[in-house]
Amino acid sequence: MRIHALQTGSVVLKEAFLHPAPGARGRLGLLLPGPWAEPVPIHAWLIEHDGRRILVDAGERASVKDLPFARYQVTSEDELPHALHRAGFGVADIDLAIVTHLHSDHADGAVFLDGPVLVHADEWAYAHSRAGRLAQRIARAPIPADVAFAPVALDGGPFGAFARHRRLTDDGRVVAVATPGHTPGHLSVIAIDDEGRHVLLAGDVTDSLEQLRARRPDAVAPDRAQLVATIDRVLAHAQEHPTVYAPAHDRESTARIAGGETL
Repeated sequence: MRIHALQTGSVVLKEAFLHPAPGARGRLGLLLPGPWAEPVPIHAWLIEHDGRRILVDAGERASVKDLPFARYQVTSEDELPHALHRAGFGVADIDLAIVTHLHSDHADGAVFLDGPVLVHADEWAYAHSRAGRLAQRIARAPIPADVAFAPVALDGGPFGAFARHRRLTDDGRVVAVATPGHTPGHLSVIAIDDEGRHVLLAGDVTDSLEQLRARRPDAVAPDRAQLVATIDRVLAHAQEHPTVYAPAHDRESTARIAGGETL
């Protein structure tokens, strides 16, 4: 098994996003003037295993619009086709694609894909709810209309510390697990590498390993308690299985995967 990092640009986030104040003040801080952090990557991932190539997330597009708390640094050369090319692949090489959630920096690049793109059915339902549609309008980031999103259930029962999962490969070495919180239907992908480590491609469960260890919810989660519960599940899973934690915006995720650095 090999896991390739595909960087589709960077994003500069407000400190108020990365370290929000408690309660409603956390969301208010996103709109107020304040300091900005250093740029962080926008990662997608390509898993090579058993003759198949599985894409996890699709990254951002150059047409993305900035937000009051996020300034994107994405050019056409950063988009998914070029990121794949830099790793030695093309769009046609992808056998299966799945997104962790439907925020633009994880789903917009799916416009370059020809086949279906799996998404958790709970995420799809939320995105089409009144609250989900309102969030998309505020962010000026509608779900790409020309992508064949395919909602799927995580109906495989528990997997380690996670309540629900779905196999993505016949041998069960690549699975999607339920990690709600950042969005209600957020999922993560676990790839069990050749040494038996569980590489957790965690999307936006947290923005960094530091946030995971601090058990700190983010500023945009609809249900902060649910996100903290998911963080605790990740930490509990790491007690049971050697786990490499790789969220999409952590600068160190690629090095942790390469070095097999576990929690």
